[in-house]
Amino acid sequence: MGNESKLALCILTSIIIMISLRNLHKSFGSKHVLQGIDLEIPNGQITCIIGKSGCGKSVLLKHIVGLLTQDKGEVLIDDKSVAQMTKQELFDVRRNIGYVFQGAALFDSLTVYENVIIGLYEHGERNLELLDSEARRVLAAVGLLPDISENRQNDS
Repeated sequence: MGNESKLALCILTSIIIMISLRNLHKSFGSKHVLQGIDLEIPNGQITCIIGKSGCGKSVLLKHIVGLLTQDKGEVLIDDKSVAQMTKQELFDVRRNIGYVFQGAALFDSLTVYENVIIGLYEHGERNLELLDSEARRVLAAVGLLPDISENRQNDS
Protein backbone atom coordinates (compact mmCIF):
# COMPACT_ATOMS: atom_id res chain seq x y z
CA MET A 1 0.00 0.00 0.00
CA GLY A 2 1.22 3.41 -0.87
CA ASN A 3 1.13 6.46 1.30
CA GLU A 4 -2.39 7.70 1.65
CA SER A 5 -3.09 11.31 2.15
CA LYS A 6 -6.06 12.39 4.15
CA LEU A 7 -7.89 15.58 3.65
CA ALA A 8 -9.36 17.10 6.75
CA LEU A 9 -12.07 19.60 6.13
CA CYS A 10 -12.88 21.97 8.90
CA ILE A 11 -15.90 24.18 8.60
CA LEU A 12 -15.80 27.04 11.01
CA THR A 13 -19.06 28.67 11.83
CA SER A 14 -19.05 31.79 13.86
CA ILE A 15 -21.78 33.94 15.18
CA ILE A 16 -21.12 37.58 14.52
CA ILE A 17 -21.96 39.56 17.63
CA MET A 18 -23.60 42.83 16.67
CA ILE A 19 -24.30 44.21 20.16
CA SER A 20 -22.16 43.44 23.18
CA LEU A 21 -22.63 44.77 26.70
CA ARG A 22 -19.79 44.02 29.09
CA ASN A 23 -20.03 44.61 32.83
CA LEU A 24 -22.42 47.53 32.25
CA HIS A 25 -23.15 49.74 35.27
CA LYS A 26 -25.37 52.80 35.56
CA SER A 27 -26.55 54.71 38.62
CA PHE A 28 -28.67 57.79 39.06
CA GLY A 29 -27.57 59.27 42.36
CA SER A 30 -27.76 56.49 44.94
CA LYS A 31 -30.05 54.32 42.78
CA HIS A 32 -28.09 51.55 41.05
CA VAL A 33 -30.10 50.69 37.93
CA LEU A 34 -27.69 48.49 35.96
CA GLN A 35 -25.16 46.41 37.89
CA GLY A 36 -22.73 44.33 35.87
CA ILE A 37 -24.95 43.54 32.88
CA ASP A 38 -23.42 41.22 30.27
CA LEU A 39 -25.34 40.63 27.04
CA GLU A 40 -24.48 39.58 23.51
CA ILE A 41 -26.92 39.90 20.63
CA PRO A 42 -25.91 38.21 17.37
CA ASN A 43 -26.38 39.97 14.05
CA GLY A 44 -29.88 39.48 12.69
CA GLN A 45 -31.40 38.23 15.93
CA ILE A 46 -34.62 39.83 17.13
CA THR A 47 -34.34 40.42 20.85
CA CYS A 48 -37.02 41.52 23.29
CA ILE A 49 -36.09 42.94 26.69
CA ILE A 50 -38.82 42.44 29.27
CA GLY A 51 -39.02 42.94 33.00
CA LYS A 52 -40.79 44.65 35.85
CA SER A 53 -41.35 48.37 35.88
CA GLY A 54 -38.23 50.25 36.96
CA CYS A 55 -35.79 47.35 36.49
CA GLY A 56 -33.70 49.18 33.86
CA LYS A 57 -35.06 48.07 30.47
CA SER A 58 -35.24 51.58 29.02
CA VAL A 59 -31.92 52.54 30.59
CA LEU A 60 -30.34 49.49 28.92
CA LEU A 61 -31.79 50.40 25.51
CA LYS A 62 -30.66 54.01 25.87
CA HIS A 63 -27.10 52.78 26.42
CA ILE A 64 -27.23 50.62 23.31
CA VAL A 65 -28.27 53.54 21.10
CA GLY A 66 -25.99 56.05 22.81
CA LEU A 67 -28.60 58.18 24.57
CA LEU A 68 -26.92 57.48 27.93
CA THR A 69 -23.29 56.90 28.89
CA GLN A 70 -22.37 54.10 31.25
CA ASP A 71 -20.66 54.64 34.61
CA LYS A 72 -18.58 51.49 34.13
CA GLY A 73 -18.23 48.78 31.50
CA GLU A 74 -18.64 49.01 27.77
CA VAL A 75 -21.24 48.93 25.02
CA LEU A 76 -20.03 47.74 21.62
CA ILE A 77 -21.84 47.67 18.31
CA ASP A 78 -19.98 45.80 15.60
CA ASP A 79 -16.92 45.85 17.91
CA LYS A 80 -16.95 49.66 18.14
CA SER A 81 -17.48 51.47 21.44
CA VAL A 82 -20.75 53.42 21.45
CA ALA A 83 -19.22 55.92 23.91
CA GLN A 84 -16.55 56.81 21.34
CA MET A 85 -18.81 57.06 18.28
CA THR A 86 -19.22 60.32 16.40
CA LYS A 87 -22.65 61.91 16.07
CA GLN A 88 -22.92 60.56 12.53
CA GLU A 89 -22.01 57.03 13.65
CA LEU A 90 -24.62 57.21 16.42
CA PHE A 91 -27.19 58.42 13.89
CA ASP A 92 -26.36 55.45 11.65
CA VAL A 93 -26.69 53.05 14.61
CA ARG A 94 -30.07 54.49 15.53
CA ARG A 95 -31.31 54.13 11.94
CA ASN A 96 -30.39 50.43 11.95
CA ILE A 97 -31.77 49.41 15.34
CA GLY A 98 -35.49 49.40 15.99
CA TYR A 99 -36.42 50.26 19.53
CA VAL A 100 -39.47 51.52 21.36
CA PHE A 101 -39.87 52.78 24.89
CA GLN A 102 -42.85 52.32 27.18
CA GLY A 103 -45.55 54.96 27.17
CA ALA A 104 -46.66 56.33 23.81
CA ALA A 105 -44.50 53.78 22.03
CA LEU A 106 -46.69 53.97 18.93
CA PHE A 107 -48.54 56.86 17.39
CA ASP A 108 -52.19 55.91 17.88
CA SER A 109 -53.23 58.07 14.93
CA LEU A 110 -51.09 55.95 12.56
CA THR A 111 -51.43 52.37 11.40
CA VAL A 112 -48.83 49.78 12.43
CA TYR A 113 -47.43 50.01 8.89
CA GLU A 114 -47.08 53.80 9.19
CA ASN A 115 -45.51 53.49 12.65
CA VAL A 116 -42.88 51.16 11.18
CA ILE A 117 -41.80 53.64 8.47
CA ILE A 118 -42.18 56.93 10.36
CA GLY A 119 -38.57 56.86 11.59
CA LEU A 120 -37.15 56.48 8.10
CA TYR A 121 -39.52 59.13 6.76
CA GLU A 122 -38.58 61.58 9.52
CA HIS A 123 -34.91 61.03 8.68
CA GLY A 124 -35.53 62.11 5.10
CA GLU A 125 -36.28 58.87 3.26
CA ARG A 126 -38.87 59.59 0.55
CA ASN A 127 -38.47 56.58 -1.75
CA LEU A 128 -41.91 54.99 -1.41
CA GLU A 129 -40.76 51.62 -2.79
CA LEU A 130 -37.96 51.46 -0.22
CA LEU A 131 -40.32 52.51 2.61
CA ASP A 132 -42.83 49.86 1.53
CA SER A 133 -40.25 47.08 1.25
CA GLU A 134 -38.73 47.99 4.62
CA ALA A 135 -42.14 48.02 6.31
CA ARG A 136 -42.99 44.64 4.80
CA ARG A 137 -39.61 43.20 5.83
CA VAL A 138 -40.00 44.38 9.43
CA LEU A 139 -43.64 43.31 9.75
CA ALA A 140 -42.87 39.88 8.25
CA ALA A 141 -39.92 39.44 10.65
CA VAL A 142 -42.23 39.76 13.64
CA GLY A 143 -45.13 37.83 12.11
CA LEU A 144 -47.41 40.83 11.55
CA LEU A 145 -47.54 40.77 7.75
CA PRO A 146 -50.53 38.73 6.60
CA ASP A 147 -49.99 36.11 3.93
CA ILE A 148 -51.93 37.56 0.99
CA SER A 149 -52.08 34.17 -0.75
CA GLU A 150 -54.10 32.76 2.20
CA ASN A 151 -56.60 35.62 1.94
CA ARG A 152 -57.03 35.06 -1.81
CA GLN A 153 -57.67 31.33 -1.28
CA ASN A 154 -60.30 32.09 1.39
CA ASP A 155 -62.06 34.51 -0.98
CA SER A 156 -62.48 31.79 -3.63
